[in-house]
Amino acid sequence: MKFIIVILLAHLIGPTLAGKAKVTTDDWPWWRGLHRNGIATGKEYPVDWDTKKNVVWVTSIPGRGQSTPTIVADRVFLTTADEKRQRQVVLCLNRATGKLIWQKELHKGGFETEIHKKCSHATASVASDGERIFAAFLNNKAIWLTCLDNKGKTIWQKKVCDFNSKFGYGASPLIYENNVIVATDNQGGGFLTAYERRSGKVAWNMARQATPSYSSPTVATVAGRMQLLLSGADKISGYDPDTGKLLWSGRGGSVQTVNTMSFGGKLVFASGGYPSKETLCFDASGAGKLVWRDKGDIANVPSMIFHEGFLYYVSDGGIAHCREAATGKVRWKGRLKGEFSASPTLAGGHLYCISETGVVFLWKADPNNFKIVAEIPMGDEGFATPVACGDRLYLRVAEGKENARIEKLYCIGHKKPTP
Repeated sequence: MKFIIVILLAHLIGPTLAGKAKVTTDDWPWWRGLHRNGIATGKEYPVDWDTKKNVVWVTSIPGRGQSTPTIVADRVFLTTADEKRQRQVVLCLNRATGKLIWQKELHKGGFETEIHKKCSHATASVASDGERIFAAFLNNKAIWLTCLDNKGKTIWQKKVCDFNSKFGYGASPLIYENNVIVATDNQGGGFLTAYERRSGKVAWNMARQATPSYSSPTVATVAGRMQLLLSGADKISGYDPDTGKLLWSGRGGSVQTVNTMSFGGKLVFASGGYPSKETLCFDASGAGKLVWRDKGDIANVPSMIFHEGFLYYVSDGGIAHCREAATGKVRWKGRLKGEFSASPTLAGGHLYCISETGVVFLWKADPNNFKIVAEIPMGDEGFATPVACGDRLYLRVAEGKENARIEKLYCIGHKKPTP
């Protein structure tokens, strides 16, 4: 019976997870979720709630951060930064209650004097393999990768490279097979670096360009092979995640990119906003071939979602889009209110996205029609992408301004009526 369960799990979540990372379809173990595409498993996600209704729990989060929560088994992990005392911290909460289990200070002092107003000192999301937690921070002019166990004890910590910051750092670590991979594009010269998860030894290291970029790497089966995908430096690139070897590269996507690439079938998608603005689609077979390019309204910071042959995204200025993935043809555009830095998440057939002013918008992933299902204020600020797993939503927001500002993490779910 145990063997059958292992085989079923391998079928559900892929060969890169089964037997390696101890995670399930009810978890959100790293940036962009279990399948790294912003799409949740399960069908019964809430569409009707507020700051009181259908709130399973809410917890105040000290400090400031923009990382999304990482959820594995009975734990919730996220990073935060105390800007006044210059502390960078990993928090561990109880998934059922939201209560703090432990907190671990990884760095004290060494903060950048200037970062982008839409960035923070705790922007990269942590990754968990079920046994270890991996957190990346910019501190003391370098990127540091720390591995903790589930009790908050440091297993190892590595200085990845010196980092010449322009606006800060936000690339989340990526777990693949036995390694954890970090991207460190910066104007001093960046790298893609893979570390063995258990030992912290360097598995491979590939030099990148001396150009600041902020995108997180992702990995997926594309065009029949596993590929590590990353944009930046006016390039869209596919690497062999086992060795770091460059498989193909195509020009475009802008010099400085922020969001994470999306993928489907043999196609990959990227967009960028500085200095040029464009959305691109490449065929990731062979050497990589440009399929289409559009210089219209793009998603610069929010990541895009490929779903059933269509590309869904929200521009920074608040325009929701649906395109035919294979052709780039726009099926519809819809106006949302406000500006957006968080990425949309697809759960139960609905797209969830939160504005920078803390309003959650819901609409159906329907290529034939755009209609807002709900518009729910949750605070005064929203920069962290909604997380959906186990039929619950997790929303990191902030209430108040300046000295009165406080961050909160909401767990939203269907609450059973009291008998």
